Amino acid sequence: MERELKFLLNHAHIPALPNGYHVAEAQPTLHLLDEYLDYRGQILAAGWRLRRRRSDGEALRYTLKSERTAGTSGPLSERIEIERTPEQNEELPSEIMATLAEAGVDVAHVLDRLQPYLTLRQERQPVALSNSDGELALLSVDEVRAGAPTPEGEHRWTELEIEFLTAVPPEARDRAASELTAWFAVQPGVTVGGESKVDRAARLLSISR
Repeated sequence: MERELKFLLNHAHIPALPNGYHVAEAQPTLHLLDEYLDYRGQILAAGWRLRRRRSDGEALRYTLKSERTAGTSGPLSERIEIERTPEQNEELPSEIMATLAEAGVDVAHVLDRLQPYLTLRQERQPVALSNSDGELALLSVDEVRAGAPTPEGEHRWTELEIEFLTAVPPEARDRAASELTAWFAVQPGVTVGGESKVDRAARLLSISR
């Protein structure tokens, strides 16, 4: 399960943090190319989005993400996420194919017809976020450029993403999420978000979902 907070920024740096929170030394900036794939909306209709990611010095990865989990609202979102690197001679990782088949997608028909309907290019500045409970999350400032073959063409924005580590206990995570949301909601240049990048891009670029 992926659990993360999202905020929109009008600048490209980490905002001031609340007392008790600190970040580690910044990691190198990452350049990400994400392509969202489908065929005639079959994967979307089954409640999933399929992403193909290329990034600096890393193997090609595919990620299958569910729609936002019911009951989550505001900047904190929860989604089921399956991220895998395909084995040699695999077009798609087998676990992703099996999940899509279980959701009712005709995988045999769709697999050879997948096309990108949305592309995200990102410059990501990642850094570890900690408080008195220890390391909590990976915080990143993402400069995003979204493109699609639509009349709107392209949109850009900058966002702050805080993805909680899976090992963090729910109580510590929920407390941190509440404290960080309350803090960032009143900081200049920060707007409470909640939409995933792909959902925001699809809305801005008028892509049917």
